[in-house]
Amino acid sequence: MKAIVIDGYGGSDRLHARERPDPTPGAGEILVRVRAAGVNPVDWKIRRGDLRLFLRVRFPHVPGGDVAGEVVELGPGARRFKSGDAVVAFVDMARGGGYAELAVVKESAAALKPQSLSFTEAASLPIAACTALQGLRDVGGLRQGGSALINGGAGGVGHFAVQIAKALGATTAATCGPSNVAFVESLGADLVIDYSREDFTRRAEPYDVIFDAVAMSSFGACRHLLNPGGSYVTTLPGPSVFFWAAVQSAARMFGRSKQARFLMVRHEGADLAFLGELADAGRLRPSIGRTFPLERARDAHDASEQGHTRGKIVLEM
Repeated sequence: MKAIVIDGYGGSDRLHARERPDPTPGAGEILVRVRAAGVNPVDWKIRRGDLRLFLRVRFPHVPGGDVAGEVVELGPGARRFKSGDAVVAFVDMARGGGYAELAVVKESAAALKPQSLSFTEAASLPIAACTALQGLRDVGGLRQGGSALINGGAGGVGHFAVQIAKALGATTAATCGPSNVAFVESLGADLVIDYSREDFTRRAEPYDVIFDAVAMSSFGACRHLLNPGGSYVTTLPGPSVFFWAAVQSAARMFGRSKQARFLMVRHEGADLAFLGELADAGRLRPSIGRTFPLERARDAHDASEQGHTRGKIVLEM
């Protein structure tokens, strides 16, 4: 099979197209013929070695944690899918394998592809959309009738977060740059804040959840904007988050303290299925900012590293 491989940490020039042996699914796994693979910031952070203290990879390594395609083989004990099923799935990040014509995934980390989405659109869901869903619903505790502010509402995670917050029944505000105001409004945000004109942390309206999809703010800057018992959720933990989490752990015994939380996305097929239901009901639509053929993975990484991308970047086979 053709795959994109890195032989060591470094820049995007480390990405090379190469023939690799076809993988074989193990117990509880399925082999997927990949039609599209999502590109996420975690991919180039792994490539650069930024996460080597937390996530060890073995070289040669095939990057990629999001795939959509068809099931071609079942491993021992795998029974949830059959050959030919169109699926969307997480790929284990340490094992890798998404940037390839064939990928092995755990069947528990896969779901049937939403009928309303193309393979390219479906491949954008696993890491980004599940980060948004789990951050708002599970970590932040957002519920019907609540309120949420999404910092970075036009990006890969943020544009999903705006739509998911609305689907959960919350009043939703979002920040973005001036060129994306109309786009974020089209996602259903009740209030869009142009960060080039206004610092959202200087506003007075309180929220139940502030979801920092771009990890560009802090709990200290946002604390006054949280309702009692509210949560600031970030996708990139730092020392201040750990400090405030310890402080709040002690404070909870005295009442409803405000929370600083971070999340590591869980590879849940059930969450992918839930997102698929939202998509097929017309309540969630991925925005694909740019697509590249597999052979141009370097260009895809460069575009992702530059930032300010609207929606998701996807590799197409």
